[in-house]
Order: sequence, then C-alpha cells, then structure tokens
Amino acid sequence: MDNNLDIKDFFERTKDLLKLRPAFKKNYFPRKEGGEDSVSFQVWGKKEIQNFEKLSSKERKGFIRKKFKEGSPCVILADNLSFSPEIEKEAKEKRLALFRSMLSQKMCRERMKSFLFHLSPDQVTISGGLLQISGLGVLIVGDSAIGKSESALVLISRGHRFVCDDVVHVKRENGSRLVGRAPPISCNFMEIRGLGIINIKEIFGSKAVLKRSAIDLVIKLEKRQRKKEDDRLGLKTPEDYKILGVKIPQVNIPVAPGRNIATLIEVA
Repeated sequence: MDNNLDIKDFFERTKDLLKLRPAFKKNYFPRKEGGEDSVSFQVWGKKEIQNFEKLSSKERKGFIRKKFKEGSPCVILADNLSFSPEIEKEAKEKRLALFRSMLSQKMCRERMKSFLFHLSPDQVTISGGLLQISGLGVLIVGDSAIGKSESALVLISRGHRFVCDDVVHVKRENGSRLVGRAPPISCNFMEIRGLGIINIKEIFGSKAVLKRSAIDLVIKLEKRQRKKEDDRLGLKTPEDYKILGVKIPQVNIPVAPGRNIATLIEVA
C-alpha cells in the first residue's frame, strides 16, 4: 500500500485511528533522501512473525530484505506484537519507520484503507446505495429512512445486481468515469429496518452481487410535496448530480404511500 505522505504526518494523523505507537524507544521518522517524502507501508500480524521465527539466521536476513523494499517503507505490526531486535536493526539501516498497533491485523488494514481513500482528491464517500439495473449503474440517494434499502431489495429480487448499501466509495477513473464500491467491512451486506443486517450474496446468490460498478444515473428519493408539480410518472429531472466534478444525470422520485418506488426506479 503506497501513498504520498510524510511519515511523521502519517503517524500524527493515524495514531488514534490505528492505535499506533513507535516501535523504537525514541520516535523515529526517517525522511526519504532527495526531499521527497513517501509512505509505503505494510501491516504485519501474527502469521508474519510466526513465519519469521521459524527461519534460520540466514533465512531471516533474506526475509527482512524482501519485506523491506527499496525506498522508505513504513511497517505496522498489529495485535500489539513486538518486533525482534534483528528487524529493528535492519529498519534503522534501511531508514524505515516501525510502528506497533493495538488493533488486529484485519481491523488495522480496513481502517488504513479508509484513511487512504479519503486522502485522494479523486475519491469520495457518499451516503446511498448502488445497484446495476439492466446494465446501468444507479446510485440511489435520499434522506434516512425514506426507503432506499427497501427499494433496492425489491430490485435485487427482480434480478438486478447489488453493489453496496448505505455507504458508497466513489472513485473517478480516466478523467470522467465514476466507479462505486462498498467499503470492505460492509461488502455484500444490506441493512433493512425491522429485519436487521442481511447478506445479499447468501440470500440471492453470487450472481446477485457485484464488487463495483460505474455510476451512470442518480435517483434521489424525496418526500412528495403537493405544491410541487411532477410529470405524469411523478418523476422530476432537476440539474445533474455532481460527484468529484463529474456531472451525472439525476432523477428525483417523490415518495408517497401506495407508490411502487422500485418500479419507478426501473422506469427512470
């Protein structure tokens, strides 16, 4: 995992999030030669340490050299484990930072991915749900409890494909292409009021889910107001929805008792 970020700044910004502390007695934040600072980090856990301890002295040196790639990497050791003196010695020679984390390896990696995701100017997190309807990537947004997840569940039952619910990580690719995916921790899961959290993949099968999808259309669900005029279907097409500077066609669907929102989304 790589990202352009000063190591000291990285530590200050993630020490609480990742429960970090420097492995050395004195805080050690090496700077990359040439004036360019870059963090290339790895997250180790029990498996890496156990494998290391099984090696001979000669093999350990090879293991360390392989793991400590060229540049100025940063290694995080999860599960509150400690680095061996050999690793610490090699780290100082290679000018890299070592940190220990109280979190599990899995949790540390997930939080790190989320942190790095929000650093990029080409990525953003949006509250909503994402489905692929008849091959078209549809982002469903709207106020909380308005029926986004319930409508998505009906659409999935009709054969459309689920990408994510509640939180959508959106990335801009190739200039103007927007792609959405679920955060790793909520992949395949959907929360339905009254039912709780359900696993879409287990209920509808692997063909019902996608890891990611382009975003081609935004559907906004909103409470119906009698004063506002709708078209014959009750759909409204306001200005485009902007994400990361990219305009996406948007259709507003007023929600009211008795209206089949899932069908209206298909029509839109």
